[in-house]
Amino acid sequence: MAINAISSSLNAIQRQSSAVDRAAEKIARATAVNASDAPTTSREAEALASQEAGLLDGTVDMMVSKRLFTAALRMASTANEGIAEALRLGDYDGARAA
Repeated sequence: MAINAISSSLNAIQRQSSAVDRAAEKIARATAVNASDAPTTSREAEALASQEAGLLDGTVDMMVSKRLFTAALRMASTANEGIAEALRLGDYDGARAA
């Protein structure tokens, strides 16, 4: 059971690492625009709104992925502690070294 928890957490870590990469790419694609330059046409306004949305979406995705990544790390750590405790209670020799 603990092995399944560790496996699940490692899969979640990998998924969130990929999600962070995608969010970083989304942020990078949103180009920096001078805020003092007001758009003069509707096309410029749409482009500015699209860039701002990309930056906002990427930032939110990055924050969510960071939280999920941290949760997956905690899950792996907890599973590892559970295995170590089970080995200690079972009086296995290898558990004393850990």
